[in-house]
Amino acid sequence: MLQSFLTYWPVIALLFIHLAIVSVLIPKIVLQRRESGATLAWILAIIFFPFFGMLAFWLLGTTRIRILRRKRRRAEQYLVPSLARFRGSQQLSENAARVANSLYKLAAKLDDCGPQPGCTVSLYREGSTAFDALEQAIDEAQNHIHLVYYVWEADATGRRIRDALERAAQRGVAIRLLLDDLGSYATKTSFFSPLITAGGRVERFLPLNPFSRQVSVNNRNHRKLVVIDGSTGFTGSMNIGDLYAGLKDSWSDLHLRVSGLVVYELQTVFCEDWYHTTREDLATERYFPKINCHGNVCAHFLASGPFDERWRAIHTLLFVAINTAQERVWIETPYFVPDAPISMALQTAAMRGVDVRLLLPSHSDHHLVLAAGRSFYDDLLASGVRIFEMQQTIPHAKTAVIDGVFATAGSANMDQRSFRLNFEGNLFFYGKEVAEQLEQDFSAACDEATEVALDSRRKLTSRQRLQEGFARILSPLL
Repeated sequence: MLQSFLTYWPVIALLFIHLAIVSVLIPKIVLQRRESGATLAWILAIIFFPFFGMLAFWLLGTTRIRILRRKRRRAEQYLVPSLARFRGSQQLSENAARVANSLYKLAAKLDDCGPQPGCTVSLYREGSTAFDALEQAIDEAQNHIHLVYYVWEADATGRRIRDALERAAQRGVAIRLLLDDLGSYATKTSFFSPLITAGGRVERFLPLNPFSRQVSVNNRNHRKLVVIDGSTGFTGSMNIGDLYAGLKDSWSDLHLRVSGLVVYELQTVFCEDWYHTTREDLATERYFPKINCHGNVCAHFLASGPFDERWRAIHTLLFVAINTAQERVWIETPYFVPDAPISMALQTAAMRGVDVRLLLPSHSDHHLVLAAGRSFYDDLLASGVRIFEMQQTIPHAKTAVIDGVFATAGSANMDQRSFRLNFEGNLFFYGKEVAEQLEQDFSAACDEATEVALDSRRKLTSRQRLQEGFARILSPLL
């Protein structure tokens, strides 16, 4: 008996460790009260791959989200009374109010400001043009420059924008740069030493700590926004790097420059993110100067994040827009892993006769996400949704256009991570001005893309279907 035990004790020990992991982690997962799909995915991962599952849960599933939410809410509660007096109070024009009226009403309920008329917008599809405009605006700054970026690469483009900020700091312009610590992990703070020496400040959002549960890759600040002198804003899907500037690989992207009262909302989001990280209160008139509104675009910058569980603002507005569409729904996104509501909204819209199109990549830097997204193709195609895959370039822009009068562009992908786990920011536009431009770009891209046919999906091998199936199971975690 003793000899048998000594022979099999490693197996017995592993079994007990397995049982211990399962007995501890599964109740913890259940008590988190995630959506049922995510809960089931974690439970299966822990049961069948206990050691890998435990490590993955530590990295992906145990973020101190309640503490983070409480901290975030405290930051907002502190700043909201001060920020309220700076928010725009203009009424929507009668003409604008007739456009997507129900979406206006919903949008106004999702934050404290709502859509703002009188804005101007410039769209940049070419990275070189976008970075030229950004550098010029930095060189013209007189008071302050506030930036939030998910990725900042230590390459030629990263140095170019860093050096422009350094020049501004040397002129006495206040520079505050907030980087997501995961997205910009490879770019060390020492890279920004010239800027810091010149007087600029560089901070890290939710710093990673291997000895803390904040090592999680969830709840990242995925926003890309710049506010210059409180009157000019940049946002969209372009990070800082050669890839986004079009200097390497084939990459299609979108960035926007805005002015008008909507810039107050970009500044508000920056102030909340900065206070959340540094406890420095920026809610002063210096950073919210009087803005003259001369544009003809009605715009709304809507932020959402894991602290925003009640409404999930970006997800909510897109869901309703798809469901109320009458003519067309055109969506471009690099990462497509829809949740059940968005998937059903797309299918039912197509079945109602709406022209629903998705512009997606044929290859990706996240292969598991690509496979998970393709697992939704069969049901979408069967319902009448048209899917186009870009072959030569990877579309990194995140846009949606509804009926030619409602549009959005920003940092949020059409996936569950953007809708539930990351801090995101999107501009929404009410009216034809921006929607028509995005529709023209979308139509041109579809002409160059390959449309996915339902018949071609029937030719998939068993191995390909298994890959998509397993990726689909993990989709709530991606």
